[in-house]
Amino acid sequence: MNKKIKDVLHQKLQAKKSVLAGLMIIATLSSCSKNNEEIMADAQTNALQSKNVKQGKLGGQTITYEKKDGLNFFQGDIVLTDQQLTEDNSANKGGASFSRWPGGKIYYTVAGNMGSINGNKITTAVNEYNNKTNTQWIPRTNQTNYVEFIFGSSSGSDGWAHIGYQGGRQNISLDQYISVGSVIHEMGHTVGLYHEHARKDRDQYVSIQWNNIQDGQAYNFNMYNSGTDIGPFNINSVMMYWPTSYSKNGQPTIKRANNTNFTYNRTGFTTGDINTINAMYP
Repeated sequence: MNKKIKDVLHQKLQAKKSVLAGLMIIATLSSCSKNNEEIMADAQTNALQSKNVKQGKLGGQTITYEKKDGLNFFQGDIVLTDQQLTEDNSANKGGASFSRWPGGKIYYTVAGNMGSINGNKITTAVNEYNNKTNTQWIPRTNQTNYVEFIFGSSSGSDGWAHIGYQGGRQNISLDQYISVGSVIHEMGHTVGLYHEHARKDRDQYVSIQWNNIQDGQAYNFNMYNSGTDIGPFNINSVMMYWPTSYSKNGQPTIKRANNTNFTYNRTGFTTGDINTINAMYP
């Protein structure tokens, strides 16, 4: 091959490299130019491609939930019935206006396989509700409308619960290593509380870090507009998400609105939680 041909081939190769580099720069700039709304939309579109992630109606609002083990999970640990996902009745809205337990009396039983560890945590949490709120958790005798605490996982530290009063038997599931604060949190869902980060006014107080959320989980950070917000936003509420909930990289998924980190300890009720529950159950 003579020098002239070599020079021509070299020039063509360099030109191709330049084009590829330019395309990479354009792609990078395009990605960086996306705002939070576009990132959120992309993440939620990707989530809906999963066969287990579905959409339904709750209190008139279209919401995204996950179908798992035959249950409908909303925002991770709230279980909705099929009926709740098809009703479009404003009288049955979620949030603090969801169906409440008659007279604030919640009858409960504890499954036999819960063991003493979870049993003691349940007793502590029940005492917190009975001593600090207008709800009364009462051991069941023969009532047909009640809650059963059931055992979840022997290795986990999470839980889930049905939301509000439904009638019949409904459950609160607790893992072996769940904290007392998180037991109170799950019982809060039973009382009728949704997550604090889903309030309509949350963007005034917190900033969702969409880039740090696990793929396919962004819908868990949607606002729940059909609920009723009671009292001021409470970043320390027992119903608040953790700062790193659903993080894919260990970085915060929720920060304060001024983009600073916050420390959250789910140890039990705040005054705001108690006031909210007592406003629901005067």
